Amino acid sequence: MYREAFMSKAETCDVIVIGGGSSAFEAAVSARQSGAERVVMLEKAPEPEYGGNARFSHTGFRFCHSGKEEVREFIPDVDADEFEKMTINPYTKEEFLADLNRVTQGLIDADLADALVDESNAAAHWALDTGIKWIPEKYATVKGRFHFEPGRNVQTLGGGIGQLKQWREIATGLGIDIRFDSAVVAVFGTPRRIDGVRVSTTDRDYGLAAGAVVTCAGGFQANPEMRARYLGDNADLLKVRGSKHDTGEVLNMLLAMGARAAGHWQGAHQTPIDAGAPRFETPVRDDGRGNSMNRYDYCHGITVNSLGQRFFDEGEAFHSYTYAKTGRAVRTQPGNIAYQIYDRKGIAMFRHGADFKATMEEAQTIRELAAKIGMNPDVVEDTVTRFNAAVDDKAPFDASKLDGKRTRGLN
Repeated sequence: MYREAFMSKAETCDVIVIGGGSSAFEAAVSARQSGAERVVMLEKAPEPEYGGNARFSHTGFRFCHSGKEEVREFIPDVDADEFEKMTINPYTKEEFLADLNRVTQGLIDADLADALVDESNAAAHWALDTGIKWIPEKYATVKGRFHFEPGRNVQTLGGGIGQLKQWREIATGLGIDIRFDSAVVAVFGTPRRIDGVRVSTTDRDYGLAAGAVVTCAGGFQANPEMRARYLGDNADLLKVRGSKHDTGEVLNMLLAMGARAAGHWQGAHQTPIDAGAPRFETPVRDDGRGNSMNRYDYCHGITVNSLGQRFFDEGEAFHSYTYAKTGRAVRTQPGNIAYQIYDRKGIAMFRHGADFKATMEEAQTIRELAAKIGMNPDVVEDTVTRFNAAVDDKAPFDASKLDGKRTRGLN
């Protein structure tokens, strides 16, 4: 009876979008373009903190394309001489699908993978046509040519925050009603459909009903209890790079109503971040091109645990294929901590430059470095010596591709 009485007084609209991140804006804009007259976005966070995880990411995009000339449509303002130096190969549906299966070890939902791959090009062009502006992704420079990772050629102007600002301007121009400090505290409906929601703001509660409700409320990474329940040992101790507002209550409401669950229950995007990072919401770089606490240069050095031993293959692939699982590997190590060790050659290849700020120690020898970070110098020196001895010196180094320069005989 409470539900009926509450909803009988509810405000109405055509479409409710729960969330205020990039996917929520995309859903709201698409609904408006498709003919919905009144679209309301409900963002739990206060206005200065809206945007979900996109606020803390550079938001790169991977999509199928035919090659350099098509990519040029996304970055028309790039200088002609700079663009000429870019090596941009076509990225086919077959390559995208193979990449998805490789990084998930073949466990991705086949129907979801096909939909993602088949619609990726149209989705990227829709964002472009809708008004989103783009810039080139980060690249490696080899012999005067600029080389990108496969399929990752562009990112949104201004990074994640820049993308959110662009979407907000587009949404506002379309008359979409964006409400901040508006947490969804109840969902009304049946196992067949959702009729509306109860919204709690800083000063009142109210009902909102709609013909369609789209949930883009994020995950549960900011909820330690849910991390421990679903992600396994020590997950409640993890530092969270993303939004502190993604605490999973909307997911729980939908599951309680009978929504069908899908996906890998213990799967998560777990990346290596600086040991000095805050517990939540690690800050983005000033230029928007990445998070200031990301530690993604491990491909150019070695990583050891607190015992001074390597525990994963740092050079398995380009970082974009491995970074989301590298944090999981770190989580299995003593103290949930790892140490990335570089020489000058590796530091010179850092994605954001050699002066990239980090929690670090520097020394003239491996033994001195080990002592500074509180490890057994004999063990660390042995790890480095055996690694160097196992490297195949016959293969020439080429940062633009997987060049075959690798270790042999190491576990």
